[in-house]
Amino acid sequence: MTTSTPESRSEMMFLGQECNHPACYLHDFLPFNCPACHLAFCQPHFLPSQHSCTAPLPASMIDRIAPTCPMCNEIVPYPKSMDPNEAVERHIMSGTCVGLQGGEERKKAEAKRRRDIGEVCWKKSCGKVLIVKMKCESCQHVFCPTHRHPTSHTCSDQTPSPSSSSSRLGNPQTPSTSRPAGKAALSRLLPPSMQPPASTEASRSIPPVKVNSANTTLGGSKPLAASSEGNVGSNLDAKAAAAAAALKRAGQDVKVPFVKSSAEKRTQAEVNSQIQALKARHEKGLLTKTEQVR
Repeated sequence: MTTSTPESRSEMMFLGQECNHPACYLHDFLPFNCPACHLAFCQPHFLPSQHSCTAPLPASMIDRIAPTCPMCNEIVPYPKSMDPNEAVERHIMSGTCVGLQGGEERKKAEAKRRRDIGEVCWKKSCGKVLIVKMKCESCQHVFCPTHRHPTSHTCSDQTPSPSSSSSRLGNPQTPSTSRPAGKAALSRLLPPSMQPPASTEASRSIPPVKVNSANTTLGGSKPLAASSEGNVGSNLDAKAAAAAAALKRAGQDVKVPFVKSSAEKRTQAEVNSQIQALKARHEKGLLTKTEQVR
């Protein structure tokens, strides 16, 4: 490990200056000059009151005032080298004083001209003089650091156009067209006894497809067996689930009453099992009075 020597520490001493305070003599790399005696000091000692400065202050610091226009009561800015009365006179003669006729319109036109050439911030409510210009990538206008983001100056190009958004989303269907389509798909999948009431002309115009029950025959053959009843019920549940999915894709929030949850199916199966057990006990004559009342 190398240690710093006096020679290595003195290599960077050409940067900055030593503080002229008699009790400090700190080598400051960014010194401050006293406005009265113009000597170099560190930050804690550069004010005249901090180092007992005997030099007189400049007149610009003693008699510094902010002149006000007598016509519009606005504070008129001016440089240190200019007389305050001359600054007020220039303000009135420029024609931008709102106290004169047409002055407000000329003031707005002048502010717009300064925004167009990039002299001040483009945001109307800001008007800061730009030292570091920052251009918005969306609207190509220059702004101050505070309003450089598109969300800070209500950028006109931050919202996508309808054509670009529709092409990006793949031209989706509108709710007005998808809603009747979902109801029509539901009406085709349900038997007549389970169909919801029709509310649109599209659902009335499409006739529902009838689903044969377990008592009907297939092609004039024998009636369906008891084992086929479970297949028909499962097909109805599958079609009902497909209809509910079609309604959800169509953008509707409709509760389909015929779609049972797993808990409801278990409850129904338990009730059916109890009924079958009671029937078997009734055929054998084993029912009690309580079970007969039930």
